[in-house]
Amino acid sequence: MISMQKLMLRYPTGKTALAGVDLKVEQGGFVYLIGESGAGKSSVLRTLYGDIAPSYGELHVQGMDMRTITTANLRQLRQRIGIIFQDHKLIFSRTVFENVALPLRVQGRDLNRLLPRVKKVLEFVGLSEHLWSYPEALSGGEQQRVAIARAMSSNPPLILADEPTGNLDVVTARHILDLLQALNKHGTTVIIATHDIHLLQSHAGKIVQLHQGAVVDTKAS
Repeated sequence: MISMQKLMLRYPTGKTALAGVDLKVEQGGFVYLIGESGAGKSSVLRTLYGDIAPSYGELHVQGMDMRTITTANLRQLRQRIGIIFQDHKLIFSRTVFENVALPLRVQGRDLNRLLPRVKKVLEFVGLSEHLWSYPEALSGGEQQRVAIARAMSSNPPLILADEPTGNLDVVTARHILDLLQALNKHGTTVIIATHDIHLLQSHAGKIVQLHQGAVVDTKAS
């Protein structure tokens, strides 16, 4: 699924965000990226979905070389990646249905098939009764579940989550991880950048610890 060798990322300011990262993630893996603020967790995710190009090293995602990928191939790759952000990035002027259906519309899916698929993923995250609600009417935890539903709506083989539980209480955070692990059990590869170290004890996965842009430890929780 992912192969990263001696990956370096240096910003135009001269700051080094990644300093020779080696990482392999197999299809169906469940991986936590941990480390202090600025350790490189978000930078790893940004390179994985092509938001920023590596400065040096090798990176292949779902068979694509991220250093030489074309614009057209990057667009296709992003359609096979679901992304979940800490701040949800929902469109508050659109209904829950419209938010969750967005990746499907971008892919040009048949409009007649949108509603059944959106209903199915909202049922999975326990929000089927909020199909026509607006995000501002939902709690923070419910908004995050909408973000998960949106990420999984096109059934991508890879989901990236950047601090998905950062603004949530412990009980709600555990429920979010329950949902992500349920997706993983269906074959989806999940990579989570997180500060919530205590949650790793109740939700098993591969732990990759970063420090100053480099991998310093890898273990199973």
